[in-house]
Amino acid sequence: MKTKRDFFVRDRLIQEAVCEDTWCDRCVQADLGLIDPVEYEEDGRVFVEGRCARCSAVVVTVLTERQADE
Repeated sequence: MKTKRDFFVRDRLIQEAVCEDTWCDRCVQADLGLIDPVEYEEDGRVFVEGRCARCSAVVVTVLTERQADE
């Protein structure tokens, strides 16, 4: 079950890093940007889901403990 979290309580630098360090499967390219980020937790893992800034495909990033703490 997904538990919604507030992405925007994170430090602004972390928000920017998460939204810039992306991979789009449709564009097959890195770092295109993530728009409309939504953070949630599922099965003990933290995800940020949004849309690719270039093609609007859904992009999901799994945050590691190191990423979440930075």
